[in-house]
Amino acid sequence: MAAEEAVNVFYDCTYEGSVDIDSVTDPLMRASILAQINHFGQTPKQLFLKPHVKRRPDRRLPLHPLKHQNLLVPHEIHKNSSTITQIVTYHEKILIAGSNTLLKPRTYTKYVKWGFPNCCLRFMNYDQDRLLSTHENLHRGHQIQCAGISHDGNTLVTGADDGLVSVWRISQDALCAVGHLLLEKVLCAHTAKVTCLHVSQPYMLILSGSDDCTVIMWDLSTLSFDRQLPEFPAPVSAIYVNDLTGEIVTAAGILLAVWSINGDCLAVINTSQLPSDSILSVTSSTFSDWMDTNWYATGHQSGAVKVWNVVHCTEQEVATSKSNSNGTGGLDLGSWTLEYGLMLPKVLKFHKHPVTALHLSTDLKQLLSGDSGGHLLSWTLQDENLRTSFDHGR
Repeated sequence: MAAEEAVNVFYDCTYEGSVDIDSVTDPLMRASILAQINHFGQTPKQLFLKPHVKRRPDRRLPLHPLKHQNLLVPHEIHKNSSTITQIVTYHEKILIAGSNTLLKPRTYTKYVKWGFPNCCLRFMNYDQDRLLSTHENLHRGHQIQCAGISHDGNTLVTGADDGLVSVWRISQDALCAVGHLLLEKVLCAHTAKVTCLHVSQPYMLILSGSDDCTVIMWDLSTLSFDRQLPEFPAPVSAIYVNDLTGEIVTAAGILLAVWSINGDCLAVINTSQLPSDSILSVTSSTFSDWMDTNWYATGHQSGAVKVWNVVHCTEQEVATSKSNSNGTGGLDLGSWTLEYGLMLPKVLKFHKHPVTALHLSTDLKQLLSGDSGGHLLSWTLQDENLRTSFDHGR
């Protein structure tokens, strides 16, 4: 039988009628067979009485913008008065945040703002830029440098120039919509200014990057130290966590590295021959687990948007990388051998200013990029006819 040839079978005693238990006279054998039947149960002869519904071969899946980067065309859709540092798509709306600001999930009707002379932090209304609340002395006179918020909007994390990371619980006042900040814990490990923060609620992680060239992983549930990634050759400028795969992406100067959720380095590369062309922003796709998720985009000081693909290395490539001192871009990984590499299939050029924000919409319709000049671009697939012809050619 085909099932037997494919070893797609269950234990033989579990099939109906395969054993006549009454004809077994040996008490030990009889007890053994009964134990097997009781342990594995009985395999049914048939599960379904009618055929499965056929799959729809004409189902059109959205094209991954990063995977089909050659079809992307830029369109400027907005001009902001200041640097764009965050881009969010929510209910088909595109929301942006500027310097020292961060949009608050889940509805994104509020944002937090810092960087004031008195070192306070403010909650603002997004549509009207109306002040909702002011919170002073959060870092005892030290200036807040960056912030991160959990997906449910209940946990705020702030990093300051003293190297401390503070975790706050946003408590909603029953009488008004203004939240109170309750200090949960101060996390101490960095020895210099905290430059970037990322909160990944699906994986219960807080990641913090610093001018001390380190990235530290903190447990969001226990608010304790988890692990520290190997020291980078430059201050850390951006951190991204793919909430679908758990992969962590770090940027330090021109060095781009991809890590597993356990802190193992998967791939690393120097993204430019110019040391000044630092990486300022990173994004990826979290569309679904059956789509390609090994694609990343980086925004650079030069104004370029670079598309990267994580590929598995051959044994020869692994050996070459291991013998080459530049294989890890100056990152000390000890005896760790990289099994993956980062390929650069496309550089998207249009920005004339440093690219400070990137976002890939969840419906994969567009790649959004913002720069320090306030220009917001939408990179979309070139033409519907090209999409159709590509679908037929796949």
